[in-house]
Amino acid sequence: MITFILMKSLKLNTSYKHHSIVGLIIGVWLALFLVLIAPFDASDLPFLIRLEILPFYGVISFLSYIIIIPLQNWVFKKLQKWTLLTEITFIIVLNLVVLIGSYFYYKTEIINGTYSFITFTLEVYYPIFFILLIVLIFARWYLNKKTPSPKNEKIILKGDNKLDVLQIEISDLVSISSADNYIEVNYLKNGSLQKKLLRTTLKNVHADLPSLLKVHRSYLINPTHFKEWKNSNTLYLTQMEVPVSKNYKKEVLVMNHSSLKTTDSPQY
Repeated sequence: MITFILMKSLKLNTSYKHHSIVGLIIGVWLALFLVLIAPFDASDLPFLIRLEILPFYGVISFLSYIIIIPLQNWVFKKLQKWTLLTEITFIIVLNLVVLIGSYFYYKTEIINGTYSFITFTLEVYYPIFFILLIVLIFARWYLNKKTPSPKNEKIILKGDNKLDVLQIEISDLVSISSADNYIEVNYLKNGSLQKKLLRTTLKNVHADLPSLLKVHRSYLINPTHFKEWKNSNTLYLTQMEVPVSKNYKKEVLVMNHSSLKTTDSPQY
């Protein structure tokens, strides 16, 4: 159960511009909190002194956040997803970077702090960080929630005739079959299955759209439209069915990255 929750997919906004705003919010909030609330020993300092030295902690938080955004985006690109586990890992890494930067500043001649690293961490840094954590989580949640869903990719299918063109979204393409010197494109339009003939070959189409799955020498399908197996030789797709030949059945069953799973298939 815990593993399922940690691996739950989350939206991630990878915009450097938007994350700069989040980092700025965190930095400004921390600076204002330290100067105005003056927690711990800072309360003994005059306001002008606090205003002079404490905002640098906000600058450190801002820079730390900005520095690790490229790492965040690299991980997202590598994994092709963002989960609760990676979000928690991001926050832990940010926490360590801010902690180290803050302690180094604390030990400079500007602050001339006397606490050891452990004392500073436990008695100064973490009580403030846990308050800041609420702002961080909310800001990132709001930013990622506003991430626009990627636009559906459009594809253009062309026949030998220059006027023979069909432009549709890839998600609407159900299947393509060969018919002599033509191909028959089955696609959805306003939720209804449509057909269009184009003068070209199945081989040419497959070369242009390798994501389509060949299930028969005369059929290509869009795996996202797979519904279930009718029998050991036929698949149900959206509003239609297509044959599966013995030569391609094994490839269909082992394609773990498609919608076609071995557990969906009948015994044969």
